[in-house]
Amino acid sequence: MTTETTTSPERAKAQEYLTTRAEAMTPQQIRARMRAAVVELDAAVDGVSQQASLQVVVPGQWTIAQVVDHVAQGTIRVADELRCLIEGRTPPAVPVYEGIVSGAAHRVPFGELLQGMRAANAEVDALLGRAIESEPPAGATARTILVFNRADGTEEFFDMHLTWKGYAMCQRLHLLDHRTQIKKLRDAQGRQG
Repeated sequence: MTTETTTSPERAKAQEYLTTRAEAMTPQQIRARMRAAVVELDAAVDGVSQQASLQVVVPGQWTIAQVVDHVAQGTIRVADELRCLIEGRTPPAVPVYEGIVSGAAHRVPFGELLQGMRAANAEVDALLGRAIESEPPAGATARTILVFNRADGTEEFFDMHLTWKGYAMCQRLHLLDHRTQIKKLRDAQGRQG
């Protein structure tokens, strides 16, 4: 884990994407990119059985069920914060932290976890629809904790204050990161099985 004061290339790229590039996008473009990320995430979990969702592939790493639980739990919190930003308010709660889970991943059916993830993603989509209908007021930001994998294999944590556009695009990156994680877990399961 790295929390250096120097700016890594990965951090600089993320900062530019979540500020300059995100702010240049229209609400329609942001919603389209989020929808595409949701489709990719759904495709990654398509056909995962209850048994496969619980399989420990790498000791100490999350199972597919835990990843889906994390996405569901984090995304519903993201929806709460995004709602505030779209209404022109700073979210009152603490930021969404990287390890948020419910703890239910191994107690409830995988289908229920998927429903929770899909419902949370639908809530974010509905909020982005509101942003299209009426341009949100400028000025409100949310403190966001970002975690990026560096080229050297370490993780870098840093904070940013993001507008609703940057915040939505951060969630897009989050979904894509976990899509990749699930794909890797499924590939590893295929090699084990």
